[in-house]
Amino acid sequence: MRKNSILLFLTLIFTVFIAVACSNQSSNNDAENNEVESNQSNEDEVNNSEDSANESNSDDTQNDDGTDTANDDESSNDQTNDENEQSDSSNDSASSNNNELPETIVIDEQIQHEEGVTFTLEQINFKEDHITVDFNAENFTGYSQYLASAGRAKGQNLGGITLEDDTGFDYRYIADEDSDRIELEDQEKVTGTVSFAGRIQEDATSLTLIFNPDMSLKFSFEDIEIEW
Repeated sequence: MRKNSILLFLTLIFTVFIAVACSNQSSNNDAENNEVESNQSNEDEVNNSEDSANESNSDDTQNDDGTDTANDDESSNDQTNDENEQSDSSNDSASSNNNELPETIVIDEQIQHEEGVTFTLEQINFKEDHITVDFNAENFTGYSQYLASAGRAKGQNLGGITLEDDTGFDYRYIADEDSDRIELEDQEKVTGTVSFAGRIQEDATSLTLIFNPDMSLKFSFEDIEIEW
C-alpha cells in the first residue's frame, strides 16, 4: 500500500512537471510569434514609407517634366510668333518694293509759243525714286530764252519747272546749279531730260507739268493720264 502511494505521488509530480514545461514552451512560442509579427509590421511600415516616398518623388519628377515641357512649348510658340512677325514684316517690305510703276507715258505734244519758241513734250518715265521728262525745244525769238527761269527747287520755291499729281503731291525739280535754268540761245534746238525727286504716288491718276509757271514764256501740260 505504501509503494502504491509513492508511485502515485511520483506520477502526479511528473504530470505537473510536464504541464509546466508545456506551458513555458507555449509562452515562448507566443513571444517569438509576437516578436516575428512585430518585426514584420515594422518592415511593412518601412516598405510603405519607402513606397510613399518613391511615389512622391515620381510625382515631383512628372510635374517637373510637365513644367519643363510647358515652358518649352511656350518658348517654341514665342519663337514661332517672332518668326511670323518678321516674316510678315519682310513680306510687307517686299510687297512695297515690288509695287509696279506706271508705264512710260509717250506724249509727243507740241506747243508753239507766240514769242517764237516751239516746245515738244516727248515722254514721261517713272523710276523707283524719281521721275524723268524728255523734251525738245527750238528758239526763234531773236534772243536767248530760259525754259526754267527760276532754276531748281529751293525751300518753298518749287523752281522753274513744276510737276504735280492729282492728289496734290509736288515732285521737286532737281538739277545742277550751273544748268538748272536751261538756257536756249537764239535759233538753237535743245533736246534734254529733266528730273523730279520722288516715286510716283500709288493713288495718282494724272499729272500736270509746267515749264516757266511764273513767266510769260510758259508751257503747260495738264491732265496727263497715268497708265498703271
